[in-house]
Amino acid sequence: MKKTPKEAFGIIQDGQLIRMVHLSKDGADTYLLGMDSIQLERDWYKSEEVTAGSADADFIPIDSQHMESDDLDMNNLAMEAESEQAQPRMEVSPTTMMFSKFPLHKGMIALNVHENNILKDQPGLIKKKDLARFRKNNLNQAQLKAATWQSCVIKGEGHSCHWLHTGPNMLLDALQNYAKEANTKLNFKLADANDVVLTDFYRFVYGVEAAGLSLMVYLGHEYRKIFVFQNGEWVSTLPIHITQQFPEADVIYSKLALALDSAQLGEPESIVWAGELANRQLVEYTNSQSASTKSMLLDFPKLIVTNTENEEFNAQTLAPYGLALALAYKALNYEEPVFTKCTFLPNRILDNQKEFRVAWHGFVVLILVFVLVLYATINYLQTQQQIRQEEQRKTELDFTLNRLRAENAIVEELNSEIAKYREITDIIGNLLKDKNRWTEMFDLLNDTFNTYKESWISNLKQNGDRISISGITSERHHVSRLAARLPESSIRSVSNSRIRDQVVWNFEIDFSLPEVDWMQKIASEYVPPRKSSRPASSSSTSTQVNVAPKEPEAQAPLPTPANYRFGMLPRMQEQYIPASHSEELKQDAELAEQFAAFVSAINKGNMLEYRFIGYSLINSYPDSELLPLIRWWLAYRLYLDREFTLAEQILEPNLSSPDSYTPYSLLMRARLEYATKDRNFLQTYNRLIELYPESKARQQAEMDLTQIKAEVIR
Repeated sequence: MKKTPKEAFGIIQDGQLIRMVHLSKDGADTYLLGMDSIQLERDWYKSEEVTAGSADADFIPIDSQHMESDDLDMNNLAMEAESEQAQPRMEVSPTTMMFSKFPLHKGMIALNVHENNILKDQPGLIKKKDLARFRKNNLNQAQLKAATWQSCVIKGEGHSCHWLHTGPNMLLDALQNYAKEANTKLNFKLADANDVVLTDFYRFVYGVEAAGLSLMVYLGHEYRKIFVFQNGEWVSTLPIHITQQFPEADVIYSKLALALDSAQLGEPESIVWAGELANRQLVEYTNSQSASTKSMLLDFPKLIVTNTENEEFNAQTLAPYGLALALAYKALNYEEPVFTKCTFLPNRILDNQKEFRVAWHGFVVLILVFVLVLYATINYLQTQQQIRQEEQRKTELDFTLNRLRAENAIVEELNSEIAKYREITDIIGNLLKDKNRWTEMFDLLNDTFNTYKESWISNLKQNGDRISISGITSERHHVSRLAARLPESSIRSVSNSRIRDQVVWNFEIDFSLPEVDWMQKIASEYVPPRKSSRPASSSSTSTQVNVAPKEPEAQAPLPTPANYRFGMLPRMQEQYIPASHSEELKQDAELAEQFAAFVSAINKGNMLEYRFIGYSLINSYPDSELLPLIRWWLAYRLYLDREFTLAEQILEPNLSSPDSYTPYSLLMRARLEYATKDRNFLQTYNRLIELYPESKARQQAEMDLTQIKAEVIR
């Protein structure tokens, strides 16, 4: 049996009337493909012998392929009618003719049961022993043995109640007879009571919006009832005593008012009409009688009818088919929680419709098959998982190997460049050897005597490679400390004297003329010193500086390293990140593609990917103008990944040769210094701000300093 059918047929029997509809569901839309009805001469349940009425049933095709009547040739229709009259008519059951007009084998069938064959227990008796007692009291032994009954617990009318269906279902028998005659298989979805399917459908359509007291009045051929709802819940069912076959609107309204008064119910907020007697005139008359009550015909949600665009005419035409449509809707939407999961179909029909049935030994075979398939599937999945793991590991190892090869090539290139720089530096160092020794000496003396206050030089002279100085100090221990700071020094003499009651010490020290470390000075031109072992000395060659030192200017002391919260700074804002302004990207499509992939890898943060692509670009385009930008991006990504040492190595070439990206390189250098607790970061920031005031990097630098200052204050 199909749980969610796409097509359904709703068939009802109401007295001498049989109605049938054909619905199809496509997503959220429901299509009405056809509907038909026939009139029986007698009620099936009131006579043992039934003679059907005229076979010329009123068939109303709804499918779009039957809609255009302009294409029909009236002459052809007349000729066909004459030919049919000339032929002998075959005796065919009207139900067979109606059923043959629909493709019943394609969908699920939903039908109703006669309410006279439904027995109801007292409300609330729904325990297992109560159900068994009620069945035993109302069914004989033959019925119990043949299982010609069905029961359900229905929740409605404010309580739960046990309903028992026993006796024949003539509509079901007619459908099964047709299946035998047509040699086709029919699939039944449900057989439901009129009360249940109508109340379910009302709550399916109006349940959420039906606030307060509302009514649904069904006026069929013989089946006529009033269903009372309170806030969308079915609370009671009232009979409406209308004996006329086609009563007027005022008679129907008066009978409705009488039923409400007898049940002591107030004026409802809405009334929904359905059935044979429901029409537009009845709705208009009801609305005219009460301004506070809204009257309407039963609605069918998302039902697409292609033969009319008039909604009122459409609703009036579908009103007599309300019960059949409700059955078809329930079959199509059976999984909706609003529909009662109950059917009065015999068990034998449901069992015959099961797609797969096995006996007890079949279950054993099924278990063995299941275990075997499960074992084979588990082994297969484990093997596939191992293969995927090995393939993934091989891919990672290959990627790591390629990355290490690229890094090794970069290291070799860097070693080659370093060797060239060292060779050039050695040549320059040899050329500058023994140059500028006197300036170095005066810088050393100035730095030394500034360290120990109240010490002065009174005389200085040269004796070959040795320098002899004479001086005065206010502290005896200053003499040894001054000598310790001078190269290869020796104290020649120390004597004391008195100047205005102040004891001073005269000393004479000689030392070697210092040599200039040109290699260190050349290196400092490329890389600013990270940490200074002593304050910067004056480069003046004047001897007067050493004889009479001046009082140093007062400077605001820098915060100690303990005051800074060294570490990572927030990410740089996008507008302050350097952009590419090179024309190479426009001229070299391959370079542009690789550079775009490199930036994408940087943004994704894939460590292996951006390093591999970055090193590949550096090796493949050693003369490109984009190399500083590529190095900067690598350093910035490594900084975000907290690999500060490697980031400094990558960024170092950018600082040795100034270009348009130098401000951003200085900014990155300052951030790395702050992250590694190097106090020179302030000097780097100040250098950036002073040398490049118009650069966007300066704005980011000011934001960084503001952040650092705020952290120091906290």
